[in-house]
Amino acid sequence: MNSLRNRKIRRETLLIWGIPLMILMLIWVTLMVVNPIRRPRFMVRNHVLRLTPMGTHIDDVAEILENHKNWNIGHINHERGFTPPRSTERSPIGEMSIRVWAGEYWPSNAPFIGFMVMTSVSIFWGFDADGLLIDVYISKSMGW
Repeated sequence: MNSLRNRKIRRETLLIWGIPLMILMLIWVTLMVVNPIRRPRFMVRNHVLRLTPMGTHIDDVAEILENHKNWNIGHINHERGFTPPRSTERSPIGEMSIRVWAGEYWPSNAPFIGFMVMTSVSIFWGFDADGLLIDVYISKSMGW
């Protein structure tokens, strides 16, 4: 009799906690799929490299970015590479660069402060002297 009661309690506990947790997990996964900038930096970088592979010319990258509906080109510099934000290395990467503001989002991994701060995502492309892509850097910063 006691065993039957324990099973019923376990089933009720699973329904009370398991189903809402599964729904939250489904929402989290959906947000990651719908908005690729929510993914970890390395995954965003891989996504960007599929759009603009290494060796792509700066003019071709600029054209691809102009056609991307969610990204805003912040700066195209034909005279200087980019320096990654918060980097200890102060020498620029490449001889030319493009900077794009990719968007912002409320972080889902910080539920208590997530509604107070936004994560802003910027993408930097570095090009060699011939204008060929040599590096991509993803910057995520939280701010008020």
